[in-house]
Amino acid sequence: MRLQYAPADALSRLAEDLRFVEAGSLPLFDLLETPILYNHRIRRLPVGSLEGIVEGHPKLASGREITTSQVFLIDTDWGLARTLSRWYRLSATAAGVEN
Repeated sequence: MRLQYAPADALSRLAEDLRFVEAGSLPLFDLLETPILYNHRIRRLPVGSLEGIVEGHPKLASGREITTSQVFLIDTDWGLARTLSRWYRLSATAAGVEN
């Protein structure tokens, strides 16, 4: 049996993003293309993840409640989280209601 939890290229992108953050900057990516999680909360599973209502995800319908892949970084000052698969912008407001 062969188990593969994540493709090597996804782990490589994750490691590169975390190196940028450790150096005190964000990687170059377009924040407008980054999905938003509204009313996000940390989910305590065997690995940390987030739950929330997603908007702008490339594979999931907007307005849908989701659980993300494993979280590796959350920065509330920046309002960003990096999961195994992608960045998310974090919003504490209800979906579609911005202050």
